[in-house]
Amino acid sequence: MLRRTETFRNSIGLSIYRCVLAALVMKNMIFYYPMATSMFGQDAIVDYDNYVGLMNAYGLRFLIYPFHLAYAPQVFILLTFVAAFAFFFGIGRQIVGIGLWVLLLILQQRNGYILDGSDNVIQVTLPFLIFTDAYRYNTYRLGLSERFSGLTKLTQQPVVKLVWGTIGRFATLALLIQICYVYFFTALAKLQGSLWLNGTATYYTMRVDEFRQTSWNIPLTQNHYFVVLSTYFTIFWELSFAFLIWFRQTKWVVLFFGILLHVGIWVFMRIDNFSWIMIGSYALFVTDRNYQAIATFCKQWLPKRFQLRPQYQPLPEEQLVK
Repeated sequence: MLRRTETFRNSIGLSIYRCVLAALVMKNMIFYYPMATSMFGQDAIVDYDNYVGLMNAYGLRFLIYPFHLAYAPQVFILLTFVAAFAFFFGIGRQIVGIGLWVLLLILQQRNGYILDGSDNVIQVTLPFLIFTDAYRYNTYRLGLSERFSGLTKLTQQPVVKLVWGTIGRFATLALLIQICYVYFFTALAKLQGSLWLNGTATYYTMRVDEFRQTSWNIPLTQNHYFVVLSTYFTIFWELSFAFLIWFRQTKWVVLFFGILLHVGIWVFMRIDNFSWIMIGSYALFVTDRNYQAIATFCKQWLPKRFQLRPQYQPLPEEQLVK
Protein backbone atom coordinates (compact mmCIF):
# COMPACT_ATOMS: atom_id res chain seq x y z
CA MET A 1 0.00 0.00 0.00
CA LEU A 2 1.29 3.45 -0.88
CA ARG A 3 2.00 5.86 1.90
CA ARG A 4 0.00 9.05 2.08
CA THR A 5 2.93 11.18 0.85
CA GLU A 6 3.36 8.89 -2.18
CA THR A 7 -0.34 8.92 -3.01
CA PHE A 8 -0.34 12.66 -3.70
CA ARG A 9 3.04 12.88 -5.38
CA ASN A 10 2.80 14.55 -8.79
CA SER A 11 6.37 14.80 -10.03
CA ILE A 12 5.25 13.58 -13.48
CA GLY A 13 2.71 16.38 -13.81
CA LEU A 14 5.22 18.95 -12.60
CA SER A 15 7.75 17.75 -15.18
CA ILE A 16 5.12 17.93 -17.94
CA TYR A 17 4.18 21.47 -17.01
CA ARG A 18 7.86 22.47 -16.90
CA CYS A 19 8.30 21.22 -20.46
CA VAL A 20 5.11 22.91 -21.72
CA LEU A 21 6.09 26.23 -20.15
CA ALA A 22 9.64 26.10 -21.53
CA ALA A 23 8.40 25.09 -24.99
CA LEU A 24 6.04 28.08 -25.14
CA VAL A 25 8.84 30.44 -24.11
CA MET A 26 11.06 29.02 -26.87
CA LYS A 27 8.20 29.43 -29.36
CA ASN A 28 7.78 33.08 -28.34
CA MET A 29 11.50 33.79 -28.67
CA ILE A 30 11.53 32.33 -32.20
CA PHE A 31 8.62 34.63 -33.04
CA TYR A 32 10.24 37.70 -31.46
CA TYR A 33 13.69 37.32 -32.97
CA PRO A 34 13.00 38.70 -36.50
CA MET A 35 11.31 41.75 -34.92
CA ALA A 36 13.62 42.14 -31.94
CA THR A 37 14.79 45.66 -32.82
CA SER A 38 11.31 47.05 -33.53
CA MET A 39 9.85 45.54 -30.35
CA PHE A 40 12.71 45.96 -27.88
CA GLY A 41 15.37 48.22 -29.43
CA GLN A 42 16.15 51.93 -29.08
CA ASP A 43 13.21 53.07 -31.23
CA ALA A 44 10.79 50.31 -30.23
CA ILE A 45 7.06 50.63 -29.61
CA VAL A 46 7.77 51.48 -25.97
CA ASP A 47 10.40 54.17 -25.53
CA TYR A 48 13.64 52.94 -23.95
CA ASP A 49 13.54 55.73 -21.34
CA ASN A 50 10.13 54.50 -20.16
CA TYR A 51 11.64 51.05 -19.63
CA VAL A 52 14.50 52.51 -17.59
CA GLY A 53 12.00 54.53 -15.54
CA LEU A 54 9.92 51.42 -14.80
CA MET A 55 12.95 49.44 -13.71
CA ASN A 56 14.04 52.25 -11.40
CA ALA A 57 10.53 52.62 -9.99
CA TYR A 58 10.38 48.92 -9.14
CA GLY A 59 13.82 48.95 -7.56
CA LEU A 60 15.28 46.81 -10.35
CA ARG A 61 18.00 49.19 -11.50
CA PHE A 62 20.61 46.44 -11.20
CA LEU A 63 18.67 44.38 -13.80
CA ILE A 64 18.53 47.07 -16.51
CA TYR A 65 19.63 45.57 -19.82
CA PRO A 66 21.03 47.86 -22.57
CA PHE A 67 18.38 47.20 -25.21
CA HIS A 68 19.35 50.45 -26.92
CA LEU A 69 22.69 49.07 -28.11
CA ALA A 70 23.07 47.53 -31.57
CA TYR A 71 22.10 43.82 -31.67
CA ALA A 72 21.45 43.84 -27.91
CA PRO A 73 17.78 42.83 -28.36
CA GLN A 74 18.78 39.86 -30.53
CA VAL A 75 21.36 38.73 -27.96
CA PHE A 76 18.76 38.96 -25.20
CA ILE A 77 16.24 36.90 -27.20
CA LEU A 78 18.86 34.24 -27.90
CA LEU A 79 19.87 34.14 -24.25
CA THR A 80 16.26 33.67 -23.17
CA PHE A 81 15.80 30.92 -25.75
CA VAL A 82 18.89 29.09 -24.45
CA ALA A 83 17.67 29.40 -20.86
CA ALA A 84 14.24 28.02 -21.83
CA PHE A 85 15.89 25.19 -23.78
CA ALA A 86 17.99 24.26 -20.74
CA PHE A 87 14.97 24.46 -18.46
CA PHE A 88 13.03 22.18 -20.82
CA PHE A 89 15.63 19.46 -20.23
CA GLY A 90 16.10 20.29 -16.55
CA ILE A 91 19.70 21.42 -17.06
CA GLY A 92 20.80 23.55 -14.14
CA ARG A 93 17.44 22.97 -12.46
CA GLN A 94 16.64 25.76 -9.98
CA ILE A 95 19.55 28.00 -11.04
CA VAL A 96 18.48 28.02 -14.70
CA GLY A 97 14.83 28.39 -13.65
CA ILE A 98 15.58 31.50 -11.63
CA GLY A 99 17.62 32.92 -14.52
CA LEU A 100 14.76 32.28 -16.95
CA TRP A 101 12.27 33.97 -14.65
CA VAL A 102 14.52 37.05 -14.35
CA LEU A 103 14.93 37.24 -18.13
CA LEU A 104 11.17 37.06 -18.67
CA LEU A 105 10.65 39.71 -16.00
CA ILE A 106 13.03 42.08 -17.81
CA LEU A 107 11.34 41.37 -21.14
CA GLN A 108 7.93 42.08 -19.63
CA GLN A 109 9.05 45.47 -18.37
CA ARG A 110 10.65 46.36 -21.70
CA ASN A 111 7.44 45.94 -23.71
CA GLY A 112 4.29 44.92 -21.90
CA TYR A 113 2.06 45.54 -24.92
CA ILE A 114 3.10 42.32 -26.66
CA LEU A 115 2.17 40.10 -23.74
CA ASP A 116 -0.96 37.97 -23.49
CA GLY A 117 -2.65 35.82 -20.87
CA SER A 118 -0.10 33.04 -21.19
CA ASP A 119 2.74 35.41 -20.25
CA ASN A 120 0.88 36.38 -17.08
CA VAL A 121 0.32 32.72 -16.18
CA ILE A 122 4.01 31.95 -16.75
CA GLN A 123 5.09 34.88 -14.57
CA VAL A 124 2.90 33.86 -11.61
CA THR A 125 3.60 30.11 -11.77
CA LEU A 126 7.29 29.89 -12.72
CA PRO A 127 8.62 31.14 -9.33
CA PHE A 128 6.81 28.29 -7.57
CA LEU A 129 7.55 25.69 -10.25
CA ILE A 130 11.29 26.27 -9.83
CA PHE A 131 11.29 24.91 -6.28
CA THR A 132 8.99 21.93 -6.81
CA ASP A 133 9.86 18.31 -7.59
CA ALA A 134 9.74 19.05 -11.34
CA TYR A 135 13.08 17.54 -12.35
CA ARG A 136 12.54 13.79 -12.07
CA TYR A 137 11.60 13.30 -15.72
CA ASN A 138 12.98 14.61 -19.02
CA THR A 139 16.03 15.88 -17.15
CA TYR A 140 19.55 15.75 -18.58
CA ARG A 141 22.31 15.44 -16.01
CA LEU A 142 25.65 16.98 -16.87
CA GLY A 143 27.65 14.51 -14.79
CA LEU A 144 29.15 17.11 -12.47
CA SER A 145 28.53 15.06 -9.32
CA GLU A 146 32.22 14.30 -8.90
CA ARG A 147 33.25 17.94 -9.11
CA PHE A 148 30.58 18.97 -6.62
CA SER A 149 30.62 15.84 -4.50
CA GLY A 150 30.61 17.89 -1.30
CA LEU A 151 27.44 19.68 -2.31
CA THR A 152 25.85 16.39 -3.36
CA LYS A 153 26.58 14.84 0.04
CA LEU A 154 25.17 17.92 1.76
CA THR A 155 21.87 17.66 -0.12
CA GLN A 156 21.56 14.03 0.94
CA GLN A 157 21.66 14.88 4.64
CA PRO A 158 18.34 14.02 6.39
CA VAL A 159 17.78 17.55 7.68
CA VAL A 160 18.48 19.14 4.30
CA LYS A 161 16.23 16.63 2.53
CA LEU A 162 13.44 17.32 5.02
CA VAL A 163 13.68 21.10 4.62
CA TRP A 164 13.96 20.94 0.84
CA GLY A 165 11.07 18.47 0.63
CA THR A 166 8.90 20.75 2.76
CA ILE A 167 9.72 23.72 0.54
CA GLY A 168 8.85 21.64 -2.52
CA ARG A 169 5.48 20.58 -1.12
CA PHE A 170 4.51 24.13 -0.20
CA ALA A 171 5.66 25.38 -3.61
CA THR A 172 3.55 22.71 -5.32
CA LEU A 173 0.48 23.67 -3.29
CA ALA A 174 1.06 27.35 -4.08
CA LEU A 175 1.38 26.48 -7.76
CA LEU A 176 -1.97 24.67 -7.75
CA ILE A 177 -3.60 27.56 -5.92
CA GLN A 178 -2.23 30.02 -8.49
CA ILE A 179 -3.98 28.12 -11.29
CA CYS A 180 -7.21 28.28 -9.31
CA TYR A 181 -6.71 32.02 -8.77
CA VAL A 182 -6.28 32.54 -12.50
CA TYR A 183 -9.66 31.00 -13.28
CA PHE A 184 -11.55 32.41 -10.31
CA PHE A 185 -10.51 36.02 -10.74
CA THR A 186 -10.86 35.80 -14.53
CA ALA A 187 -14.49 34.82 -13.95
CA LEU A 188 -14.98 37.69 -11.49
CA ALA A 189 -13.58 40.10 -14.09
CA LYS A 190 -16.00 38.73 -16.69
CA LEU A 191 -18.91 39.37 -14.32
CA GLN A 192 -18.06 43.07 -14.46
CA GLY A 193 -18.94 43.18 -18.16
CA SER A 194 -22.50 43.58 -19.43
CA LEU A 195 -21.97 41.21 -22.38
CA TRP A 196 -21.12 38.35 -20.05
CA LEU A 197 -24.03 39.13 -17.78
CA ASN A 198 -26.60 39.22 -20.59
CA GLY A 199 -25.20 36.07 -22.23
CA THR A 200 -23.94 37.53 -25.53
CA ALA A 201 -20.17 37.65 -25.01
CA THR A 202 -19.51 34.57 -27.15
CA TYR A 203 -21.43 36.13 -30.04
CA TYR A 204 -19.25 39.24 -30.25
CA THR A 205 -15.97 37.52 -29.41
CA MET A 206 -16.24 34.86 -32.11
CA ARG A 207 -17.29 37.42 -34.74
CA VAL A 208 -14.42 39.86 -34.26
CA ASP A 209 -12.22 39.79 -37.38
CA GLU A 210 -9.07 39.18 -35.33
CA PHE A 211 -10.53 36.06 -33.69
CA ARG A 212 -12.82 34.71 -36.45
CA GLN A 213 -10.61 31.83 -37.54
CA THR A 214 -13.03 29.30 -39.06
CA SER A 215 -16.03 29.32 -41.39
CA TRP A 216 -18.07 27.86 -38.53
CA ASN A 217 -17.83 30.95 -36.34
CA ILE A 218 -20.69 32.78 -38.01
CA PRO A 219 -23.15 29.84 -38.22
CA LEU A 220 -22.49 28.87 -34.61
CA THR A 221 -23.06 32.38 -33.30
CA GLN A 222 -26.32 32.59 -35.24
CA ASN A 223 -27.67 29.94 -32.88
CA HIS A 224 -29.13 31.66 -29.83
CA TYR A 225 -28.83 28.58 -27.61
CA PHE A 226 -25.14 28.10 -28.42
CA VAL A 227 -24.32 31.75 -27.64
CA VAL A 228 -26.16 31.87 -24.31
CA LEU A 229 -25.10 28.43 -23.08
CA SER A 230 -21.43 28.86 -24.04
CA THR A 231 -21.27 32.29 -22.40
CA TYR A 232 -22.78 31.24 -19.09
CA PHE A 233 -20.99 27.87 -19.11
CA THR A 234 -17.63 29.63 -19.36
CA ILE A 235 -18.34 31.79 -16.32
CA PHE A 236 -19.81 28.92 -14.28
CA TRP A 237 -16.94 26.58 -15.12
CA GLU A 238 -14.24 29.15 -14.28
CA LEU A 239 -15.89 29.94 -10.95
CA SER A 240 -16.32 26.29 -10.00
CA PHE A 241 -12.82 25.17 -11.07
CA ALA A 242 -11.18 26.57 -7.93
CA PHE A 243 -13.47 24.47 -5.72
CA LEU A 244 -14.29 21.28 -7.63
CA ILE A 245 -10.74 20.50 -8.78
CA TRP A 246 -9.74 19.38 -5.26
CA PHE A 247 -12.25 16.52 -5.04
CA ARG A 248 -11.60 13.14 -6.63
CA GLN A 249 -15.27 12.77 -7.61
CA THR A 250 -15.33 16.00 -9.64
CA LYS A 251 -11.71 16.51 -10.71
CA TRP A 252 -11.88 14.54 -13.94
CA VAL A 253 -15.14 16.19 -15.03
CA VAL A 254 -13.65 19.63 -14.45
CA LEU A 255 -10.48 18.75 -16.38
CA PHE A 256 -12.46 17.22 -19.26
CA PHE A 257 -14.60 20.30 -19.79
CA GLY A 258 -11.55 22.52 -19.36
CA ILE A 259 -9.77 20.73 -22.20
CA LEU A 260 -12.89 21.09 -24.39
CA LEU A 261 -13.10 24.79 -23.57
CA HIS A 262 -9.48 25.59 -24.36
CA VAL A 263 -9.34 23.42 -27.47
CA GLY A 264 -12.47 25.26 -28.67
CA ILE A 265 -10.81 28.61 -27.98
CA TRP A 266 -7.78 27.49 -29.95
CA VAL A 267 -9.75 26.13 -32.91
CA PHE A 268 -12.26 28.96 -33.30
CA MET A 269 -10.18 31.92 -32.08
CA ARG A 270 -6.52 30.78 -32.46
CA ILE A 271 -5.58 31.94 -28.97
CA ASP A 272 -2.90 29.31 -28.82
CA ASN A 273 -0.41 30.20 -26.09
CA PHE A 274 -3.00 30.72 -23.38
CA SER A 275 -4.90 27.59 -24.38
CA TRP A 276 -1.81 25.37 -24.24
CA ILE A 277 -0.37 26.76 -21.01
CA MET A 278 -3.68 26.20 -19.24
CA ILE A 279 -4.11 22.69 -20.65
CA GLY A 280 -0.52 21.99 -19.62
CA SER A 281 -1.29 23.18 -16.10
CA TYR A 282 -3.93 20.43 -15.78
CA ALA A 283 -1.07 17.94 -15.56
CA LEU A 284 -0.31 19.42 -12.15
CA PHE A 285 -3.59 18.13 -10.73
CA VAL A 286 -2.97 14.55 -11.87
CA THR A 287 -0.95 12.49 -9.40
CA ASP A 288 1.77 10.01 -10.28
CA ARG A 289 -0.57 7.26 -9.17
CA ASN A 290 -3.14 8.47 -11.71
CA TYR A 291 -0.54 8.44 -14.49
CA GLN A 292 0.48 4.91 -13.57
CA ALA A 293 -3.15 3.80 -13.67
CA ILE A 294 -3.60 5.42 -17.10
CA ALA A 295 -0.46 3.72 -18.41
CA THR A 296 -1.66 0.35 -17.11
CA PHE A 297 -5.07 0.85 -18.70
CA CYS A 298 -3.56 1.75 -22.07
CA LYS A 299 -1.22 -1.24 -21.91
CA GLN A 300 -4.10 -3.60 -21.23
CA TRP A 301 -6.62 -2.27 -23.73
CA LEU A 302 -4.54 -1.05 -26.65
CA PRO A 303 -4.10 -3.63 -29.42
CA LYS A 304 -0.68 -5.25 -29.31
CA ARG A 305 0.28 -3.79 -32.69
CA PHE A 306 0.07 -0.28 -31.16
CA GLN A 307 2.15 -1.11 -28.10
CA LEU A 308 5.86 -0.37 -28.03
CA ARG A 309 8.00 -3.49 -28.02
CA PRO A 310 11.79 -3.77 -27.77
CA GLN A 311 13.58 -4.44 -31.01
CA TYR A 312 16.49 -6.91 -30.91
CA GLN A 313 18.42 -9.27 -33.11
CA PRO A 314 18.92 -12.86 -31.85
CA LEU A 315 22.54 -13.91 -31.40
CA PRO A 316 24.00 -16.76 -33.48
CA GLU A 317 24.05 -20.09 -31.71
CA GLU A 318 27.86 -20.12 -31.42
CA GLN A 319 27.74 -16.87 -29.41
CA LEU A 320 25.18 -18.09 -26.92
CA VAL A 321 26.52 -18.96 -23.47
CA LYS A 322 25.81 -22.55 -22.64
